[in-house]
Amino acid sequence: MPYIDTLLKLDEIAVGESRCVKLGDAQVGLFHREEGLFAIDNLCPHRGAPLHDGFVSDGQVTCPWHQWQFQLDDGICRNIPKVRVATYAVEVRDGSIWIDLEQEGAKQS
Repeated sequence: MPYIDTLLKLDEIAVGESRCVKLGDAQVGLFHREEGLFAIDNLCPHRGAPLHDGFVSDGQVTCPWHQWQFQLDDGICRNIPKVRVATYAVEVRDGSIWIDLEQEGAKQS
């Protein structure tokens, strides 16, 4: 699957902010950090909490419901390393944010 236009412009999401982006059936948590943009599956595998609402620090997001922590770059759970969420490649094209749902791995822009 090629990259999908999220219909978000880079200047619409400030550094430090996050959003839930719906792309077809997928809910993607999009995080704008100083290190770049990161896209992960937005639903916590524990109970389905929206990860984009979690606290972000040190390259990880903490689930707002039960405090599971997921690394933004590879999706690995810090609490239970065998658990992970999918991560997706991100590109910025002419100021628009694009995400590839099939390409695993966060790409910083």
